[in-house]
Amino acid sequence: MSALPRLRIAVFWLFVAACTAAAIGYARWRIAVTTQSPPAGTLLFNPNDSRVAATIDATRARPHLLFLSSHADAFGKIGLAPLDAVGSPLIFQSQLDCERAYLARTTGLCLVLNRDSMTPRAFVYFLDARFQPLSRLPLAGLPIRARVSRDEHYGASTVFVSGENYASEDFTTRTTIFDLTTRSAVIDLERFTVERDGKPFHAADFNFWGVTFRSDSDRFLATLGTGGKRYLVEGDLQRRHFRVIGNDVECPSLSPNDKLVVFKRQRTRLAGWQLWAMDLDSSETWPITEDRQDVDDQVEWLDNDRVIYGMVSGQGIPEYTLSLWVSNVRRDAGKNRQLFLQSASSPAVVR
Repeated sequence: MSALPRLRIAVFWLFVAACTAAAIGYARWRIAVTTQSPPAGTLLFNPNDSRVAATIDATRARPHLLFLSSHADAFGKIGLAPLDAVGSPLIFQSQLDCERAYLARTTGLCLVLNRDSMTPRAFVYFLDARFQPLSRLPLAGLPIRARVSRDEHYGASTVFVSGENYASEDFTTRTTIFDLTTRSAVIDLERFTVERDGKPFHAADFNFWGVTFRSDSDRFLATLGTGGKRYLVEGDLQRRHFRVIGNDVECPSLSPNDKLVVFKRQRTRLAGWQLWAMDLDSSETWPITEDRQDVDDQVEWLDNDRVIYGMVSGQGIPEYTLSLWVSNVRRDAGKNRQLFLQSASSPAVVR
């Protein structure tokens, strides 16, 4: 055999050896990052793996963000990121695909559609600190809102019982308060009495949604819809009683210091909603996002000056259009928004 063919054979086998070594090296790296040092991205991590669990515990000891992924390969899965590195989240394996969720430090709610039958339409799952389901209860409709009180005593869920959006004339909601210590339903908000201007207020078409808890978890704010109008109501859980305290307010969210509420209000020129802020002491309101931008979400507070929320921007699949945005709520900040985290929804901040 001449020298040239022998050289070609030698080069070929060197190439094969290099490819094999590269493949082995890649496999070892993949195993290592999956079980020891999870990288950012949409790779799903097993929260029950001891090393992943240690990462969860370490991250949860710091201020952090919890959310639902809208990546195509991880839609509805729970994600976690430290607030000082929010662009590098971890997304976790789970048998649950949440439609809506709200996670606190040691517990959380995950609202899941029933894909096996129409009865019940959905379930609320009660989760532990590592996002594992502890138990579930049935829900009567399509999940749209979830909240947990700051002391983690109570939770709330809202579902559409009929209709599929707030713009339809015939939509009906059902909002339930849960005791998270016993993982049981406490009451449907339609069983509360309502007071307006010091007098009893009642109508057959009452709908309640968008619960946000005060620091005292026995009191909370919510939206009351009736006769085509939206009212801000303050609830007293012990008295099973609401008092109307504002008008034209949907999906309120209280600031950490209980001084401001950010809510959505129907836009003046187009269908959809715009974010507004309200000073609860003075009842003064001001817009914080542009009228041309539709924001249909209940915001989460990043701190006393900023809120984050899910927003669909453009057309296409959710991975590229549904993301988290941030806005400054100060009156002197004007109308503003910035991208906070791509391919995400249902934010919850744990400080």
